[in-house]
Amino acid sequence: MKSATYLSVLKNEISDFVELRSSQGFKDKNRYILKTLDKHLISLNVTKKELTSPVVESWLSESCGDAKARTASNYTTYYNAFARYLITIDIPTFVAEPPILDQSYMPYIFSPQQIEDIFRIADNRKSMNDRLTRIQFPMLLRILYGCGLRLGEALSLRLSDFDAINGVLFIWNGKGNKDRLVPMDKTLISLLSNYCKVMFSKKSPETYMFESDFKDKIRDCIGKPRSYSWAQLNFRRVLDDAGIEVPRYSKNERSICLHCLRHTFAVNSFRNQEICGIDNYRKTPLLSVYLGHYELEGTQKYLHMTDEIACDIIEQAAVYSKGLFPEVPKN
Repeated sequence: MKSATYLSVLKNEISDFVELRSSQGFKDKNRYILKTLDKHLISLNVTKKELTSPVVESWLSESCGDAKARTASNYTTYYNAFARYLITIDIPTFVAEPPILDQSYMPYIFSPQQIEDIFRIADNRKSMNDRLTRIQFPMLLRILYGCGLRLGEALSLRLSDFDAINGVLFIWNGKGNKDRLVPMDKTLISLLSNYCKVMFSKKSPETYMFESDFKDKIRDCIGKPRSYSWAQLNFRRVLDDAGIEVPRYSKNERSICLHCLRHTFAVNSFRNQEICGIDNYRKTPLLSVYLGHYELEGTQKYLHMTDEIACDIIEQAAVYSKGLFPEVPKN
C-alpha cells in the first residue's frame, strides 16, 4: 500500500511499517486493520504522534466490540506489532492486552467409518460440477487427511513443492509465515505421484497442484489455485451424501468443515502412538513442528480422546491392569 492511502497523523509511520513487513516476506493479509486505526485517528482529530490507552481501547471497542474473540485477537496481535515498531522509533505507544480466546470449542473428529465413507463418496461422486473437480477434490481430501495440512496450505501447493523421491511436501509461508517440510506415508506418495503425472505431465513446475479452470463473464480464474468456497462447497455435498449432519451454528461459530480433517489427523496420530506404546508427551514437540504450530499448547489440545476413538486403548489398559486392583464386595 502507498502512504497516500493513509491520512492520519501517523500516515507515514503506518506506510513505513507496512513496507517493512512486506520487505521481510510477510503477506500481511491483516494490513486492513491499520486502515481502520488510521480512520479512527482522523475521527478523533488526533494531531500528536502518540497512541494513548484511551485512543487504542476506543478503536478496538469500535472495530471489534461485537466480533468473536478470534477477530479481536487478530486486531490486537497485528496492532501490537505496529505498536512495538512505533516504540523503536521513539513514539509513545500503548501496547494492548490480548483478549482471552474461548477454549470451549471442541473439534469434530471423524470416525474411521466416516472417513471411509467420505473417500468412497468423493471417489465415485458423478454429480460434482465437472470432470476436473472429480479428479482434483479426492486428491485434495487425501492431502488434508494424510498430512494434516490447513486448507490454504494445500490449495497453495505447486508442482515444485512436491519432492516425489523423498516423499516430502514443502510448505512455504504457512500460518505465521512459517516454512516447513511435511513427510508423507508411502501410500500418499504413490497416489500424489500418479496424480501429478496424469494431470501435469507437460506443465510448468510452478503450476498450482489444484489449478482452477473456471472462467465466466466476471471472473477469470484459469491458472490460479482453487478457491476456499470451491473446496468447502464440494465437501458439504460429500458430507450430505455420507449422511453426516452438519450442525447449524451462528455465523461466529465453527461447524464441521474441511479443517476437521486436520483435527482428525492429529487425534489419530496421538491415538496410534498410544496404541504402539509411545509416550505422547515426548512426541508432542515433533507433531507440533509437523503441523506448523506456534507452540505446544496448540498441539496438546488434540490429546483429548472421544469415547469412540479411545475404546481400543481403554480395552488394552483393562487387559494390562487385570488383577492389579482387588475386587470390591457388592454388598
